[in-house]
Amino acid sequence: MLLSDMGADVVKIERPQRGDPARQMTARVGDDSAFFISVNRGKKSITLDIFVEEGRTLFTQLVPHFDVLVENFTPGTLSEIQLDYDSLKHANPHLIYASISGFGQTGPYAHRPALDIIIQAMSGLMSLTGEVGGGPIRPGASLGDSIPGIFTALAIVSALYGRSQTGQGRHIDMSMLDCLVTMMENGFSRYFATGEVPTAIGSRHPGAAPFQSFKANDAYFVVAILSNDEEMWSRFCLTIGHSDLALDGRFRDNRGRTEHADELAKILQTTFSKKSRSHWLTALTEIGIPCGPVNSIEDVAKDPQVLHREMLTPIPHRTAGTWLVANTPFRFNSQPNGALESSPDLGQDSDDLLMSLLELPLSEIKRLRQQRVI
Repeated sequence: MLLSDMGADVVKIERPQRGDPARQMTARVGDDSAFFISVNRGKKSITLDIFVEEGRTLFTQLVPHFDVLVENFTPGTLSEIQLDYDSLKHANPHLIYASISGFGQTGPYAHRPALDIIIQAMSGLMSLTGEVGGGPIRPGASLGDSIPGIFTALAIVSALYGRSQTGQGRHIDMSMLDCLVTMMENGFSRYFATGEVPTAIGSRHPGAAPFQSFKANDAYFVVAILSNDEEMWSRFCLTIGHSDLALDGRFRDNRGRTEHADELAKILQTTFSKKSRSHWLTALTEIGIPCGPVNSIEDVAKDPQVLHREMLTPIPHRTAGTWLVANTPFRFNSQPNGALESSPDLGQDSDDLLMSLLELPLSEIKRLRQQRVI
């Protein structure tokens, strides 16, 4: 999706008749899954059964026509049918072949299947998400899926640049678990520095205070002070009507405030609960304190900054006319930004691509379809 949004010509290969299981997910737009529409916009679709000999032959014949192949089968699946990197690099020595799997192509877990929540759990992320003393919580976004996708897109672009220098293709081995371990760097840094196992601390930051959410008398908001600037701290205390906190030795610098974060949070929560969120956000913004509302998805969909940046953008849809999707954040001054095209119907581009790339006649394509190869 990210590469397509940046202008790549992306072809999605799906199973004949059934297609990508994501097409069947709930939250429907006509006969389509809203999720499928969102993450498959701008792609072409062909159907091809790579688990039959004719399908594998067609696949191998298509490989020389492409720069990049992305697959996310359990390791070993494609090597069994001779569609792994070592088999296909002979068909296209310049091929960038990206494999995304739960645990990578090597190691004791390599052949285990994995989904988002498995990786979130095993990476330590869920152990740090939630309130103090509560059970593990899965964050409200599929980080175990989406972060590896982002890292893979970066790796592909890097590999393409490397190929422009050497002319050689490359195999990218991307592990979902590896990616989330990378994202958990702060927790590991604290563990190796102190020997203490980090645990869930709600919305609070482990190394700064106040740096968390509070509830005003009507809604939640967040405050983030990551500084030893005494003048900023004094301004904050004066603005909330607690000048005494600026003189309290426990809270004079960030280290003290962090060590006494629970005590400070109780004082601030009592204060913030007396007035509205809009009052506090206005007052704190005016004196330069980083703060913001805890928005619902509906709030974000109406946010003027989000709308100005075109982060919710319409794409064409065959029955709905247009459909809003979350845009990509890339902004280039020389080309259209982000999502522009619709998601594909199942196999809608099979005939065109097989005729244009492999020069197959329509009669042969009809035969392949009748035999469910495509």
